[in-house]
Amino acid sequence: MTTGTQERRRDSPQRLSARSHAFFDPRTAVHFDERLDTWQVFSRWDVLRVLNEKGTFSAGYGLSDEARLRSHPSLAGMWAAEGARHDDLRAVVAQPFRRTVLARLAREVRDIASALLDEVIESGTGRIEVVGTLADHLPSRVICRVLGLDLSYAERMRTWVEQMSQSTAATNELPPQPDLVRFFQELIELRRAAPRDGLVDDLIAAHEAGYLVDGRPMTEWDLVGYFAMMLSAGVDTTATSIGNAFLFLTEYGCWGQLAHNPELVPNAIEETLRWYPAFPGVRRYVLADTEVGGHHVRAGQWVTGWLTSANRDPDKFPDPDRFDIHRRPNPHLSLGYGRHHCLGAPLARLELRILIEEAAARLPGLRRDTERPISRREWIVDPLEQLHMVFEPPAGTPPPRRGGPAERS
Repeated sequence: MTTGTQERRRDSPQRLSARSHAFFDPRTAVHFDERLDTWQVFSRWDVLRVLNEKGTFSAGYGLSDEARLRSHPSLAGMWAAEGARHDDLRAVVAQPFRRTVLARLAREVRDIASALLDEVIESGTGRIEVVGTLADHLPSRVICRVLGLDLSYAERMRTWVEQMSQSTAATNELPPQPDLVRFFQELIELRRAAPRDGLVDDLIAAHEAGYLVDGRPMTEWDLVGYFAMMLSAGVDTTATSIGNAFLFLTEYGCWGQLAHNPELVPNAIEETLRWYPAFPGVRRYVLADTEVGGHHVRAGQWVTGWLTSANRDPDKFPDPDRFDIHRRPNPHLSLGYGRHHCLGAPLARLELRILIEEAAARLPGLRRDTERPISRREWIVDPLEQLHMVFEPPAGTPPPRRGGPAERS
């Protein structure tokens, strides 16, 4: 099948997912999950309400300023804040991934992606384990570039993210990671002494200028939280999305079409994001008693809105269980919604687009190695742990890297 539109096999949620079909069905009834201590909601209407009704549901995890200082530093970031604190943290660097920044990053992203693919092709085996070869490396190296760090720090970044993923089942229970805190505190001091031109320096300048966060001067912990949030969101989320993109674009017969029509890549990426969000469920703290799906939900409880099912609402997505890279519009919720729409979404899309463009051109006939099992972890994100694939190694000169003149100039 090469049309780019293919019906999902009935067992595919079990084969390609860590979760049961219920998490992909917007008709699944609201219920309380005793194991995870959260209400589970599935319809698009209910999920949007959980994301948007800020007087009832909060991304702030019920943390006081004092509790935030004792928590994982990423919980000092904007994704764990509401109201003025969220808005001020989000606005401190206006459009951090604006067009000019992305244009500069595009060439570096393509260079990194091309180098990773060079190693795969030069091995001559016609095999690739996508997670360990690509998904684990591209996002951590790009975040190093964004932070102005040497690429040698990428392994340390990945180790910290891996420690988070192995330690907990809920974002509000992340471990403190004092070594991560020390690293970013030392980075702040180094960049104060020797400023550069970049996002880190913009944030330090705002801090030193007395920028106000919720009416109080921005603290150094706010800075550490911003960087820790970028690490977690920028590495883990993108790495998970990369694995998903390779799996679904090959599994549903789209790979060859993308190689011949690279202009289809951006839309194809949107469909992979809809199909299985990196953050499959979004957790919110309940601020006030309310009713969801006919159930009384008390203040102080937790609610999880499942994006996997909201992205299959038949009123928004005709034939929602069909994987279709030509789907337009594609109003998925996978990168957030409203005031909590992912600030780094443009960067994640850039990394995915460039990597898929390069890989589709240089790994012909890419397909899953059906002799090797799919391994996926169920967590806050649901990353593939291994994805073994095979391709047709080039007989002569390897296919050239893609990229336009603007990236090469």
